[in-house]
Amino acid sequence: MATKSKSLPKPSEEFLEAICDSGSIVIDCDFCGRTHFGNEEPGMDWEEGEFERLFKPSKDNPDRYIYHSDRDTVHWGTLDGKQYVLDCPCNSASKYEDLFWRHRRTIADYFQARAKRELHDSKSNLELADSVSESITRTK
Repeated sequence: MATKSKSLPKPSEEFLEAICDSGSIVIDCDFCGRTHFGNEEPGMDWEEGEFERLFKPSKDNPDRYIYHSDRDTVHWGTLDGKQYVLDCPCNSASKYEDLFWRHRRTIADYFQARAKRELHDSKSNLELADSVSESITRTK
């Protein structure tokens, strides 16, 4: 069920473009429980009666069942292991955008340190693989 909480600002287009990389005819926002669905475009993979089962509740409870009449698929992505729907009124992605942006220097430092460590580990693994390969070649 959709949760009522303090209103969050809409996430930026840049952030939404970065996280929303999938599309479905029906998708739930894991952050608020709302069900989003697109229009009944011919050729889409609707099960028999599925659109009607969503459309009727969207008239009675439009905050819980959100009909996107202007598109056949609803765009979504994964954020913190949960489905987040583009244009969901819960705007939960804005909390993550704010966190990432406020801590961007820390995050950048972490990425740099982690990449250096992984590069070092990869070089060590390559050297080990090369020595094993040389050993095998010498014994033939």
